[in-house]
Amino acid sequence: MQNAKCKNQNEGKPTETSKALEDLFYRYTHLPLGGKEIVCPYWMNNLKEGIYGPFGGKGLPEQIVQATQDAARQRERNLTTMSEQEILDFMKQERIGIDCSGFVFWMLDCLDREKGGDGIASDIPGCKGKVLECRANVEMLTSENVALSILKVAEVKVGDMIRLGQGTHVAIVMRVRRVGKIGRITQIEYGHSSARTKILGVHAAKIRIVDERKGLEAQKWEEMDKNGQNYGQTNLFPTAGDGLKRLKIGA
Repeated sequence: MQNAKCKNQNEGKPTETSKALEDLFYRYTHLPLGGKEIVCPYWMNNLKEGIYGPFGGKGLPEQIVQATQDAARQRERNLTTMSEQEILDFMKQERIGIDCSGFVFWMLDCLDREKGGDGIASDIPGCKGKVLECRANVEMLTSENVALSILKVAEVKVGDMIRLGQGTHVAIVMRVRRVGKIGRITQIEYGHSSARTKILGVHAAKIRIVDERKGLEAQKWEEMDKNGQNYGQTNLFPTAGDGLKRLKIGA
């Protein structure tokens, strides 16, 4: 199935996207808990200290909801009487959420299935048949033997990854906006689960394209990090291998 093209409700410009990605992103940002809709928080296991959370920060939305409901019963907490912020705080206390690579893994997996594949786990070299999502990490998804580097923004596609933080973080391109007869790219929107940005947990952010012949370092990032600085300037290091990546199985 080809990536869908739709109209943005606010600006009316053609946008390339994927129904599968949009649907899964919505589920992560609208977890049904206690009669409310909760944005999935960020959680990453601390392997060095042996601190783990349910599903290791790699769960699907339904698994995260179930883990939260189970924890609430064990702690004798009534989610229906708790506010959205109280539920979010409770989830963080119980180490429930998803990390960046877990989120991107499932987004790529659903995109592959939308295109007629059987998911990405069996296609990662050397990992066929293993419970791959439980160990998904940035290196596994963006290493040279698994992913191609995309040097020009003009070549970006929905489903491409953005490697950040010298290989310590990863996001996924969810929407590409084009204008004109030649389809010049004017904006990229990416999704990620982050603890380093002003907005925490699963969310989307935009990159305004000023020169599609160059890489992401030459573009205008709109997102801010948790210290109020431009996220692209503080977390994108092209000389250390950061930038646009594409799984070879989807190339």
